[in-house]
Amino acid sequence: MKKSFFLIAATALTLGLANCSREKVDVNGNIDEGKPTYMGISFTIPSTGNVGTRSDANANDAETAFKFVDVFIYNTSTGTQTNHARIPASEFTGPVSGSNTDEWIAKTTAKIATTTGEKTIIVGVNLSSSLSSSLSGVSMGTFTTIVQSVDIADVTGSTDGFAMFSTAPKVVTLVVDASLNNPKVQVQRLVAKVTVQKKDGIAITGGGIIDNLMFVLNNTNKKTFYVQPSDKKDHNWAVTPAGDLANGNTDYVLVNEHTVAVKDLTPKYCLENTTRDFLMGQITRVTVRATFIPASIKAFVNGTDNTEGYKDEAVSATTPATFYSVLYNGGADKAYFFDINAATAFAGEKGVSVMTYNNGYCYWDMFLNPDNIVSTPYDVLRNDFYRCNITKIIAPGRSTPDVTDPDIPPMQATDLMVDIEVVYWNPIHNDYELAP
Repeated sequence: MKKSFFLIAATALTLGLANCSREKVDVNGNIDEGKPTYMGISFTIPSTGNVGTRSDANANDAETAFKFVDVFIYNTSTGTQTNHARIPASEFTGPVSGSNTDEWIAKTTAKIATTTGEKTIIVGVNLSSSLSSSLSGVSMGTFTTIVQSVDIADVTGSTDGFAMFSTAPKVVTLVVDASLNNPKVQVQRLVAKVTVQKKDGIAITGGGIIDNLMFVLNNTNKKTFYVQPSDKKDHNWAVTPAGDLANGNTDYVLVNEHTVAVKDLTPKYCLENTTRDFLMGQITRVTVRATFIPASIKAFVNGTDNTEGYKDEAVSATTPATFYSVLYNGGADKAYFFDINAATAFAGEKGVSVMTYNNGYCYWDMFLNPDNIVSTPYDVLRNDFYRCNITKIIAPGRSTPDVTDPDIPPMQATDLMVDIEVVYWNPIHNDYELAP
């Protein structure tokens, strides 16, 4: 397993001043703090086109572009912000075409004025101007302990690029000799990425035609910490406050065919979400929607009531329409109907209920990270790529996008088969079989 991240390396810019070439140290080895010094910055970012070792085939251009780098410097002992520098992309020199590197190096005009002594550094990439301004002068706790409301559209490249933050605050000791100031800070995207595609030759069972597969993310976090906690427990790990999770049931996108290149898969993005109890009503999930046309339906023999029983009729329609399903014999058998009266009568005889599939829509869930590959089960973490591959569909699924039992963990079902691979964007490659 190979975990990926963006590496930001703070590199020195030498002042060339003889009288500042060495840090003063007292007899006890303590650093003479508060003296003027400088630091520069360079960082390495995976790209889609470079042949370098960090080239990222799973990322599209929007996910790898950067516009600004914000460096926040703190007094470690007090947590007080002492410096904030915002450096635009135009102040960086990029790698030469064809080189085996993706490093961007700040020009000398982008040097950061600071002071000597122990400092804690936090870095942000592609922060909006308003977010950058709001973080100027704030305490370290704003990054690490205060939960923040985040709009996905604001941190996923629509305007400013994909927002990234340090994986953890970095404690460094800065000295007068700028050539010795060489801190390295790791950063990662604030969001997770999810794609869904169909396997070639997908197996479909259930007696009918499945079409128009689409997907959406549900139970996604609205809030997060800017810097991920070291234990990866987010703010709602133990208890999920009311209103903290969002559903996207009106925001479906097409499930991709198996032939689509990895970087061209249609993505959805979400904030990380971790839970202690793994309840279906709290963990982030993919909801797949499709249309289903039954191959045959049951109808009244006499066309009016059940006094003469039921008959099976082949379905020739090609346009999805509302149908009704009745599961009986403990769920081992099912019957489809277009006539609600026939469905109700049949269900009454079997002592079960009728499920209504409006406009022929059916739903299935895919719970991400079920095999505990990169964390605890069902955790969705920032900068991870969850690549879902549907291998089998058992129709007709559920009649609504809501989970049936939100207060229990997902069942250990055979309808969800998951393969997981972790590379850049930390892709988690899942195979799924969809069943009710």
